[in-house]
Amino acid sequence: MNRAKSRLSMAMLLTAAFSLSSQATQLIYTPVNPNFGGSYLNGSYLLANASAQNDHKGGSGYTPPSALERMASSLESRLMSQLFNDAANGGEGYLKTTDFEIQVVNEDGMLLVHITDLLTGETTVIEVGGLSDSSSVGG
Repeated sequence: MNRAKSRLSMAMLLTAAFSLSSQATQLIYTPVNPNFGGSYLNGSYLLANASAQNDHKGGSGYTPPSALERMASSLESRLMSQLFNDAANGGEGYLKTTDFEIQVVNEDGMLLVHITDLLTGETTVIEVGGLSDSSSVGG
C-alpha cells in the first residue's frame, strides 16, 4: 500500500512540475499569402504549389481559326450583307452555308427572312415592314 501511495504522490508531483513549467502565450496569426499581408517571399512557392495541383492544363482550349476559315467567314459575311441590301431594295435571294440557309422574300413591301439551322432543323422567320414595293415603282 505504501508503494501505491508513493506512486500516486510521485504522479501528482510530476503533474505539478509540468503545470508550473508550462506557460500560456498569446496566439498570433501571421498570414502566409502575400495578397493578405504575408511575406512576398512566399509568392513563388504558393504559385508553384497551385500550378502543380492545376488539372486544367492548356489554357482555355481556344484554337484560332485557320486562314481558310477566316476567308470563308469573311466571304459568308459579305454575301449575307449583299443579300440583305438587295432585299431592302426590293430584291429577293437565297444563301446556303454549311450551318444555315437564308431565304429572303419581299412580299408587298414586307421583307420576310427565313433562316433555317441545318444542324437542328429549327426555322426562324423575321418580318420587316415599311419597305416600299419595288414592283409598283416606275410602272
